[in-house]
Amino acid sequence: MKKIAILSTGGTIAMQADESGLANSALGPKKLLELANVDRDNMTFIEIEYKNIPSPHLQIRDIVELKELIEKAVKEEQVDGVVITHGTDTLQETAYFLDMTLQANVPIVITGAQRNSSLPMSDAALNIIDSIIVASDSRAAEMGVVVVFGSEIIPARDVIKTHKTAVTSFKAIEFGHIGHVSNNRAVWARKPLIRDYYPIGENIAELRVEIIPAYLGQDSNAIRHAIENGADGLVVEGLGAGHAPLNMIPGIEEAVKRGIPIVWGSRSRNGRMLTDTYGFIGSETYLRKMGVIWGEDLTPDKLRLKLLLLLSNGYDLEKMKQEFEFHFYS
Repeated sequence: MKKIAILSTGGTIAMQADESGLANSALGPKKLLELANVDRDNMTFIEIEYKNIPSPHLQIRDIVELKELIEKAVKEEQVDGVVITHGTDTLQETAYFLDMTLQANVPIVITGAQRNSSLPMSDAALNIIDSIIVASDSRAAEMGVVVVFGSEIIPARDVIKTHKTAVTSFKAIEFGHIGHVSNNRAVWARKPLIRDYYPIGENIAELRVEIIPAYLGQDSNAIRHAIENGADGLVVEGLGAGHAPLNMIPGIEEAVKRGIPIVWGSRSRNGRMLTDTYGFIGSETYLRKMGVIWGEDLTPDKLRLKLLLLLSNGYDLEKMKQEFEFHFYS
């Protein structure tokens, strides 16, 4: 008989409409299992209510505690798998953070819902049931942390919320999902090859990493403001295949001179960034010569989490560059 931990954090999946007609936090793990009408004949559940809040309210210290709770459940309760219910707004961040930091040899699944259970055709029950099926499959332990949504199984590193409200919002937009749930079992198509692991430094909750967008006409004000406010690192959501507006260059230079790591991403979600094609000021060649770190294919929110982990472990700039660029640019 499988033993599965159901660890709830809140979010839409845990919300129901109150007297005002507006959805608010209401359901813990016990009620969520009842909502999904889960068959308990061949399964036992450990119910853990960590929080019951909207996911935009979560902080770094919360997901550190969540990681510790999961490891405790695996070690002390000897569970065979873990399902985490989570709000969709920051689900992709929590999933990736856990994927980089967890030490657990059982399936770890994160799910949520786009439609709360008071609405017609809510996706809450289906996502819970599918997630339990995946968490019960021992092969899922080899895949790292996965997100289960709309019967698709998506690796945490790749998952992105692609639509504001659609129940099929979560996708791996470039490489696709790695499996799906069908006929009450997990069907696997492939295994992710890119995985990173980092311990969590004690000061991670005190570190500041700002995300700064690039856009037509952007200047250095946002970068300088971040520096003045004590930023320990910067992530820039750059243009195209790795480019910056001309007026951002002075701010970038100032951050580099101060030894503040700058990790460069792109607002274009698919593909790799270039390394040595263009030579104009602000091009990828120019930025890399300045000392800007190339941020793989990750979204800016995930680049921020990885940079926070590296900073918390005391990595120097050269070691950070290696960790970010190894998979695609070394």
